[in-house]
Amino acid sequence: MKKKDPTLADRLHVADKWIEKGLSVVFVLRIVKVAKSTYYNHISFNKKERKYANVGRKTPGFSYTFDGKKVNDLEIQNLIIDIKTSKTSKLYGYRKVTVLLRRNYNIQINKKKVYRLMSLLNLLGDSTKYRKPRVSRTCESVKVTRSNQLWQMDIKYCFIAGTRKTAYITSIIDVFDRSIVSQSIDLSATGDVAKSVLLKGLYYRDLKDSPNGLIIRTDNGSQFISGVFEKACLKEDVIHERIPVRSPNYNAYIESFHRYLQDECLTGKIYMTLEDVRNDVEDYVYRYNHERIHSSIGYYSPHDYYIKNIC
Repeated sequence: MKKKDPTLADRLHVADKWIEKGLSVVFVLRIVKVAKSTYYNHISFNKKERKYANVGRKTPGFSYTFDGKKVNDLEIQNLIIDIKTSKTSKLYGYRKVTVLLRRNYNIQINKKKVYRLMSLLNLLGDSTKYRKPRVSRTCESVKVTRSNQLWQMDIKYCFIAGTRKTAYITSIIDVFDRSIVSQSIDLSATGDVAKSVLLKGLYYRDLKDSPNGLIIRTDNGSQFISGVFEKACLKEDVIHERIPVRSPNYNAYIESFHRYLQDECLTGKIYMTLEDVRNDVEDYVYRYNHERIHSSIGYYSPHDYYIKNIC
């Protein structure tokens, strides 16, 4: 019976063995009848296989307790199932499950392994976090027909040269009668400040317990989207509207007032203290409300127009 010729794989295997023992590559390849290009392609392929074989690592089959006892992964998976079927912890994610495994079962385990084990058990669930809906809404087109129907609120900045600080002028305007119904001048502009300005306006217009559908419109500044301000609006039954980003025209009336304030009061002034700013701005606002006439409201002052329309 004729002897079978060795395959290319057999010849390459023989070549590997002898070359590893130190024989010349050229000499061995000539003996086993393998071309140099074939041999070097074979070497390159083997290197790639070894490279990919070492990528990643298998999940360990066990963990240890803090006192050194071995715990099989199957036992850990059963504990995870117990945790996830409990009424208290059925909605826990892998981080909280990790805490319970460590705290209640004394197992040394990290959150990455718990994540892998929960993934195998299909217990990870939806990773989408619950987000609390905003109390406020995006502003809508409103036909304004009375006072205390729509207010607009915004912040103006003023530099105090004497202290090198910024004064924040937070104001509310009534869109119908153009009155400044509330204002605060402070060294900060927080949600608490915005809340206090809103409450001050409600008291000023005698709306504290009956806002009667009042809408307050703001931009998306941090103080206006803060939980403090939104909760205040909800508590006082005031509808909070937010204008679209980069759309100051939706807050045109308060923007217009702040331009008047800049041009007729702040420009050219050098203030040394916060009190200086307060005195000057409060004096201007009084004159704006009681003396300055507006063509858009029939050449009345805001205060007179408000009185005319509520009587």
